[in-house]
Amino acid sequence: MTSSEHLMSSVPELLAPAGDMLSLKAAVENGADAVYLGVKKLSARAYASNFSLDELEQVIDYAHLRGVKVYITVNTLIKDAEFAEAAETLQSIAAYGADAVIVQDIGLLSFLREFLPELPVHASTQMTVHNTESVRLLEDVGVKRIVLARELPLEAIRSIHDNTHAELEIFIHGALCICYSGQCLLSSIIGGRSGNRGYCAQPCRKQYALMKNGKEVDVKGNFLLSPKDLNTAEILPQIIEAGVSSLKIEGRMKRPEYVAGVVSIYRQLLDRYAADPTRYFVSEEELRTLEQLFNRGFTHAYLSGKPRIELMDHDMPHNRGVLVGTVIGHSGGGCVSLKLSGSLNVGDGIGFSSEGTGENVTRMFYESRPITSAGKGMIVDLLLSNPVSAGTQVYRTSDSSLIKSMERSFTSQMPVRKVPVRLKLTAVKGKNLEMSLEDHNNNVVRMVSEYIVQPSQKNPTTEKDMEKQLLKLGNTVFYPVSLEILSDPDIFVPIRELNNIRNSAVQEMEKIRIIKWKRIFEDFIFSLPSYLEDNTGTPFLSVSVNTLDGLLCAADEGAGVIYYGDENFRSHTKATLKEAHDITCRTGCRIYLTTPSIVWDKEMDELHLLIREALGIGFHGVLVGNLGVLRVVQQLGCNFIIDYPLNVFNNRSCSFFHRAGSEAVTLSPELAMGQVSSLSRYGNVECVVHGNLKLMDIESCIVGSLLGGKNDACCMPCRDNTFAIKDEKGFEFPLLMDEHCRTHIFNSRELCLLDDVTSFVKAGVFRFRIEARYMDAQKVRLVVAAYKKSIGQCISKQAISYISCRDISGKYTKGHYFRGVL
Repeated sequence: MTSSEHLMSSVPELLAPAGDMLSLKAAVENGADAVYLGVKKLSARAYASNFSLDELEQVIDYAHLRGVKVYITVNTLIKDAEFAEAAETLQSIAAYGADAVIVQDIGLLSFLREFLPELPVHASTQMTVHNTESVRLLEDVGVKRIVLARELPLEAIRSIHDNTHAELEIFIHGALCICYSGQCLLSSIIGGRSGNRGYCAQPCRKQYALMKNGKEVDVKGNFLLSPKDLNTAEILPQIIEAGVSSLKIEGRMKRPEYVAGVVSIYRQLLDRYAADPTRYFVSEEELRTLEQLFNRGFTHAYLSGKPRIELMDHDMPHNRGVLVGTVIGHSGGGCVSLKLSGSLNVGDGIGFSSEGTGENVTRMFYESRPITSAGKGMIVDLLLSNPVSAGTQVYRTSDSSLIKSMERSFTSQMPVRKVPVRLKLTAVKGKNLEMSLEDHNNNVVRMVSEYIVQPSQKNPTTEKDMEKQLLKLGNTVFYPVSLEILSDPDIFVPIRELNNIRNSAVQEMEKIRIIKWKRIFEDFIFSLPSYLEDNTGTPFLSVSVNTLDGLLCAADEGAGVIYYGDENFRSHTKATLKEAHDITCRTGCRIYLTTPSIVWDKEMDELHLLIREALGIGFHGVLVGNLGVLRVVQQLGCNFIIDYPLNVFNNRSCSFFHRAGSEAVTLSPELAMGQVSSLSRYGNVECVVHGNLKLMDIESCIVGSLLGGKNDACCMPCRDNTFAIKDEKGFEFPLLMDEHCRTHIFNSRELCLLDDVTSFVKAGVFRFRIEARYMDAQKVRLVVAAYKKSIGQCISKQAISYISCRDISGKYTKGHYFRGVL
């Protein structure tokens, strides 16, 4: 085993982003084991350059030739109208030899397992996989690798690894989402651009004010949802020892120089660990390089435990750079005097502590003389386009020398990334010249020349002569680790024959290394799932509540189904469950236990017990909000209904969950009415038509990090107060902190479709959901009564009631049902 093979076998895969061809080359040439990249229209980074289908085969061949794997991100929710094109694209991706596809959509996953089983599937972090049962469910349907939620600590990751078989992948560097990936509706609600479909408008990087009991609170900074960037260089050994298979660098929107720099640093660190784990270290220079390439401040995020305030940077949502000096005055002519605490060069980018913008250093003076570079301790004069005041700290946001160095690593005509090969030449008098080439993946090429080796007439061809020609691998991707020559003495082999057989062997090896990954498909046929034979029924109301008073009001006013519970499932005792069940028995409606969308392993046993208690009391079933709970209820054999956090967006998703045993599927609230109408033909569907939609699930407590004190023990300001965040347009988004200190953000406007009940019935929807968990009891009564009356009039075809959304909601929204999302 070579040293490079040893390194690869003893550390996880280093997985790098590639938003375009230059970034791909930057990743490959700087030591990535694998790259992930998007295809236009099917990527969760729709604003990255991505690759066209015509470019994709060339890209995959480029990587495979150099021994690098390629994973294609198809990690968006797919509309039915896009499915046929997506299917064709996926067939091409498989045929071109992609090593795997990264998928979010459960319907797309189902399609791939049925129609393209040869193509490995990785579950995207957009699937919000955060517990062992979720991993087991995905293993059961054939997923090879799981990209875990970024909110998990190392101890949870280690536990999942120890209790499952799938490969695990985690992010180790780059930008963070404040929300659990796959659970964010904020971008689409405020601007129609769905983060689940790759069009995130980054609302977490915008300014917000904190509201406490209706009044604005003065807090440090206005970027209340903006996390720092992830940097795990210092805890890399602990991550490796947790059992992960792949270490992922975020950054498909970043420049290739960034990709080159970050990949090269982590390659060094992984190789250092492999050489001797006990002597692992990170140098100051490596840390400084990572900081210089891009940072919003660095954090370990949740890997080392709940970070509280250390997760966030409330002052600055963009690259802060590296501090290089402080303005000490003005020197005339538009110049400022700067005392340096670090180096600075003409061509560097700089930013200021008091500003959100920056500029490039175009002219710099020392003692009135122009200079191009300056070092720590010097006082220099800079010509700036905009004035800044004394005391302003200056940050180097772009290091021109570092950028040039990184650029050279992937633009040189001489490849840096080389594949080791062993060469063997046989030159025997009277026989054909032969050569073999073997790489470290056991690919072997044997070439036989038409040239017959001749006895030497004058100047014999020596082994040294042959070696000189054979080792000229130059601009190829190969480098020789050994050369064996078997030859007779006193022979003659023309230089051109040696060159020809060498070149032919190299070309054949290139073909073998590329073509071995290709796949051939016969008669690929894409088909739609079967429609329901009978798409009729009687419309009824389902109502989500979390109090007995709310439950009683909903039941009294004619709810057909009650979902009882919320994120604080520990607050429900056997006695309250029994009372809830008794109320529904008296009124004739069915009752289901609501389960949270986020349930860690350490919470799952307690939730499992609660589910069993509810079923034992007589609950009809469970409302399921994540894949792990789905597997639990499947094993219990009870009734269940799929909730909207599972992002049902197309007919295959509907069919998947119905085949899994669900009696009804709640559709994604990002669907438009036409899509809803189409999906209703594939099973029993439910739509949320009223209430405050949950827009984000955040593992940390936003309020606690701002107002809860600086010690680990939070003073729990959320206990006796109500909180919201207010955006720049004055919209207020309520916050709820649950018993696990997670934050849930709700829409600023109540969803109300009371005026459009007939449209839903015409679309084949017969289950109308009212989200009333955070309404007071009297509001629950008012809203349920209004919808009950409207549905009754729709069934009997009476004149429309005078009660409208304005009467029950005041300021409201119709959501996406009549506008859709990007």
